Amino acid sequence: MARMYPLFSSSKGNCIYFGDSEGGIMIDCGVSCKRVCGALAENGLSPDRIGGIFVTHTHSDHIKGLTVFLKKHRIPVYAQRRNIKIMQEKGCLPEGTECIPIDGESREVAGFCVKMFETRHDTPASCGYRITYPDGKSAALCTDLGCVTDTVWQSICGCDLVMIESNYDPDMLRHGSYPPELKARIASDFGHLSNAECGETLASLCDSGTMNFVLGHISEENNTPETVERSAVEALFPRVARRDYMLYIAKPESGGVPAAVIF
Repeated sequence: MARMYPLFSSSKGNCIYFGDSEGGIMIDCGVSCKRVCGALAENGLSPDRIGGIFVTHTHSDHIKGLTVFLKKHRIPVYAQRRNIKIMQEKGCLPEGTECIPIDGESREVAGFCVKMFETRHDTPASCGYRITYPDGKSAALCTDLGCVTDTVWQSICGCDLVMIESNYDPDMLRHGSYPPELKARIASDFGHLSNAECGETLASLCDSGTMNFVLGHISEENNTPETVERSAVEALFPRVARRDYMLYIAKPESGGVPAAVIF
């Protein structure tokens, strides 16, 4: 059975593993090398089995642990050409790192077929990934997207599992402590998805055959896991959880509890 591990998923750091103890790929490395390796070990996974690290974009919560991790583990990095250039200019990629551009192309890595798709976010380049497992199962990861464009929809539609963000509750954002310009950025088409926007996408995905959902990148200031789950269940009604679909809420980190989602 296919497995994915949402090891870390929040505005403080993101790192997702697709695969199992035999091998897989990692998307983003937004927490320290020590914490990533600890989370992998807690789930019986080894950095030596990672075939490639795929980067979604260059905000710090997605790459801040990458430099040290790559110094200790020589693993190829896959990213959009523009993001590779940005990371090189910032000194994020140690000398000798194998950097492989992935602009529209599919790449075969450790038996997985990985294809990027562009997303809208307030960064020079941003993407999500669709992953086809060796057994034919498919999964997609799309967080940090201000809206679900036609490109995003076509890329995630029909997957067996989709990890998507449910970042903020509009009322909590509106009445929260963030400055007005930050609130406007988050709620824009280049910011993040609200719970309601996520819910609309979940219902459409369910209609198209997807039955496994992981909701992540939940704001710790403008949302709660309970609010996220309630909003998703309401959006998917009259479908019934654990009968018609499986819903998982990604914690900010695995916290010593096995993080595997099996589908």
